[in-house]
Amino acid sequence: MELIEIEPHFWELYRQAEQLFLSIAIDLSSVVSCWDIILTQTEVSDYQTIGRDSITSLANQCVVQLYRGDATRLEQHAASASQKLEMLTAFKTWQTQQASSV
Repeated sequence: MELIEIEPHFWELYRQAEQLFLSIAIDLSSVVSCWDIILTQTEVSDYQTIGRDSITSLANQCVVQLYRGDATRLEQHAASASQKLEMLTAFKTWQTQQASSV
């Protein structure tokens, strides 16, 4: 698992083999709701074709859905506990690399 794209304080995109994972932090005023999801094949294809903008668009769609009280998509595509742990490990590795390059 590796961190391949980041929009600080909003989303992180991870890759493991051919699969992509998105970690989203959604500010709900009184609390930040964090979600780790597995991208569908269509979303992976969009990223390969369009790039970063497709991920920003997807993250914004998730924000709108959650503000409407609809977490269905986020729940249906939730990453497993082991995948979430791998994402966290990849983030910490990336963070360490960033600190050492300063």
